[in-house]
Amino acid sequence: MNKKAIFIIAMIILFVVVFAIFYTIGTKNKPDDDMNNTSILDNQNNETEGNNVTIEVVSSEEKTTPNTVLVLKKFYQDCGHTITNEAQIPEELVNLTTEEIQKQYPNWEVEEFSKEEVVLFKVLDSFCGEHYLLTEEDGYINIYIVDEEGNKSLKQEKVMSVEYLSETDKIMLKNGLMVYGTNELNKILEDYE
Repeated sequence: MNKKAIFIIAMIILFVVVFAIFYTIGTKNKPDDDMNNTSILDNQNNETEGNNVTIEVVSSEEKTTPNTVLVLKKFYQDCGHTITNEAQIPEELVNLTTEEIQKQYPNWEVEEFSKEEVVLFKVLDSFCGEHYLLTEEDGYINIYIVDEEGNKSLKQEKVMSVEYLSETDKIMLKNGLMVYGTNELNKILEDYE
């Protein structure tokens, strides 16, 4: 055989040996089946059981955003009304979960939670603060605002005379007529005129 043929055969043998080595190394690093995967995980768990190892997991839990709307719903037991207020979520409440919002508002119930809207609900043992008391004093109607504690403060004095009202209306005003909201107040005053 000539030198050229020997060189080609040696190169082929070298190529086969190198290929076999890389193939063997590659298959040793890959798990053969699911049993090997399980045993690897079991070994890792056994190694870390005695140690307090914290593994950080990416959470898919929903959180608030700067565009989240915060809705506060207050139910007033004394009058039975629910007052709802909406606002953009404050900056300190952005990127929080349901549990974190609940910690920020311990006296409120998280009624609804999504990245679009957070609804907080609270029951109060008082009036809603949107009540008016109409009374007859010295022949005139006076209007009082009733606050959340049930205290009244004069809003407008001597609104109109009760002279031309029916006896039933005069008695109701003498006892005090509770009215809810400015729309109902204006309607009653128009009826009295």
